[in-house]
Amino acid sequence: MNKKGFTLIELLAVIVILAIIALIAVPVIMNIISSARKSAFEDTAYGLIDAGEMYYASSLLENGMASDVEFTIEDGKFVGENKLEVKGALPTNGKITVTKDGRVAIAVNNGAHCVTKATSESAITTVKYEGSCEYKKAANPIITSTATCITNENETCSLDAIKAGIAVNVKVNAKEEAKTFYVVKDDATTNTLTLIMDRNVDENTVAWISEKDYGCGETGDYCSTNEKGPLTALNYLESKTSSWTNIPAKTYTLADDQGQYTIERTNARARMLTHDEAIDLLGCVDYGVGCPAWLYGNLSNPPYGFWLSSAYVDGGDFAWYVNNDGSFFFYNVYHGSDYGVRPVIEIQKTII
Repeated sequence: MNKKGFTLIELLAVIVILAIIALIAVPVIMNIISSARKSAFEDTAYGLIDAGEMYYASSLLENGMASDVEFTIEDGKFVGENKLEVKGALPTNGKITVTKDGRVAIAVNNGAHCVTKATSESAITTVKYEGSCEYKKAANPIITSTATCITNENETCSLDAIKAGIAVNVKVNAKEEAKTFYVVKDDATTNTLTLIMDRNVDENTVAWISEKDYGCGETGDYCSTNEKGPLTALNYLESKTSSWTNIPAKTYTLADDQGQYTIERTNARARMLTHDEAIDLLGCVDYGVGCPAWLYGNLSNPPYGFWLSSAYVDGGDFAWYVNNDGSFFFYNVYHGSDYGVRPVIEIQKTII
């Protein structure tokens, strides 16, 4: 029986067909593999975010977090004292930050992909890794400034720059025009900016305390004591800033730096300046003129100035204030016809 094999032309045709199939199939398969690896790495990133949130939840069962905590990964391992409980392999390199108010920022890579998430976002962003993978800035920053140290979370303002009062524009909510604030402190340890508005919250005056808030008499009765802190002034300030939804609400524990009281304010978007901040950070002078001009500018008559949150330690019915001529003194806490309140806000640099 005659046996007949493939001709050379038939073999070449088969080879060409196989080559065409390979040209079509290989990229598809490679894309599937690449997509699977990307998806797996994104799952790893979300696992790190979940671990950061669990770290914050665990801290609440103890004493909470006094400052932000950063976790660093190098060569697939956590380095330093800070570590998260994570199942599975870690990214090659990167950082995770858990803020003291429970938000998580991430910037990690596996050599092929870079995953980032700002604390203000809920979803991650994945791009091709090209040698750098840094924390992502918010798409619409609430703070703008010409000062690099303000807009770059990795660069801290110098003390001289802080005392000069770097001006920034803050978008407190979606409806109002941006307001001008000045830097009080740029804290490299907590990565937090402390800012004070360039004017009082409005043109109204307010007592440091009132009879109603202190429970020491009916409205209109004489009531003069500073032992519970500036409840009236804080209530007024917080009511006026409650619409500042771009400013994260916080719990402030106000331990009076003059040793009179400790109070806690929850869900507050602003606080008052303290005596020690005015003296130690801003150069004000007890019983004299010395505050920088930007700290008392834009004051009408009245208000002639604004209250601080600190009581006067040597007088049970006095509290500190900044006057419209730059002087720094104390006045009767019940006197509500001369001074107002000026908002101080604290913002994590990772969200601006």
